[in-house]
Amino acid sequence: MSDAGRLTWMDEYPRHQVGGTFDSVVSDSVHWNDGFYFTLGDEATGASLFAALRLYANTDVMDGFAVASVDGRQHNMRWSRRLRPRIDDLAVGPLRLDIVEPLSRLRLTATDNPYGITFDLDWLGLHEPYLEDRIVRYSGGRKVYDRTNYDQCCDVSGTITVGDRTLAVDPSTWVGVRDHSWGMGRTGGASSSAIAPDAGRDPRRGFAMRQWTMIRMPDRVLFWQFHLQHDGSFEPLEAVVIPRDGSPAWRYVDAQADAVRAGESPRALSSRVDLTRPDGSIDRYELTAVGAPVYLQGGGYHDGFADRQGRGVFRGEEHHEGEVWDVSHPVDVGDPAGWFRQRPDAWAEQFATCVNLDDADDRGFGHLECVLAP
Repeated sequence: MSDAGRLTWMDEYPRHQVGGTFDSVVSDSVHWNDGFYFTLGDEATGASLFAALRLYANTDVMDGFAVASVDGRQHNMRWSRRLRPRIDDLAVGPLRLDIVEPLSRLRLTATDNPYGITFDLDWLGLHEPYLEDRIVRYSGGRKVYDRTNYDQCCDVSGTITVGDRTLAVDPSTWVGVRDHSWGMGRTGGASSSAIAPDAGRDPRRGFAMRQWTMIRMPDRVLFWQFHLQHDGSFEPLEAVVIPRDGSPAWRYVDAQADAVRAGESPRALSSRVDLTRPDGSIDRYELTAVGAPVYLQGGGYHDGFADRQGRGVFRGEEHHEGEVWDVSHPVDVGDPAGWFRQRPDAWAEQFATCVNLDDADDRGFGHLECVLAP
């Protein structure tokens, strides 16, 4: 076996794009990563589960997390291991992903562990995954971001147990959304003090409001992501209707949006989004948050993990940690360990109802990430 690479299961398939094996990637960036992100929410109880598995080829790390929000408390567990030689095994600690039918059906499980979050969930796609626009960004001539994502709204069945409470998951009130992304980005990887700081500021990071939304409606799935700038413009804007009958997806061409804050805090209780069809007519939607906000620092994002180094960092052959936070307050998080640090924009994610303001019977439920400038 050469140090330049080893054979993986993927090498059996005729899909090679470079001269090496699937054991390595073309980029040498420590920020290159590839993995899965799952969100699941219940309209009836407000309970939710966020989980992920991610591979970092150039730091030789796989990590994963599960964050369960129930009754105003966020239960976190984070696991990390050396990636190789188990690069084919989509599992870290108790977390495991089985690809039952590519692009259609997955099984996500978590077995018994010290943090009391277990589940066995079957994810069935409601549509062909939607491939987002690829995003490539440069700063001072240096590539800092190159990301490809696809997303899928799913019917999910199974059970989730958090401590002594077991929740039955079925598509009548639960909605699942999954994302598979790869490339170079901010999802993880150790920072380096040897790299000069950015000389300029990407104007897309100065938004007044950010939304990333995927909603299951009766006959279609709505997906949009945008940054609403302070001058009222949208950069970027990607808004799509995905029919559930298999007919082609189509895009909105323009948008307007605003939000109702939770008092003076940077948290949206509800938001209004008007989307313009290609023929000029407008669809008006109101989204209302359901359940407690979910802080993904509990999964390692935003300099998460107790050591504040974030995801994709080698912490030994196997590492795990977890805790329980009180998230019943709209913004203030109760963390007994004291390592949680709230971002100025209180970045968090939730599920939400979505109502067509011109047709009260046209309503849905799904994932809502709504971030407001402080």
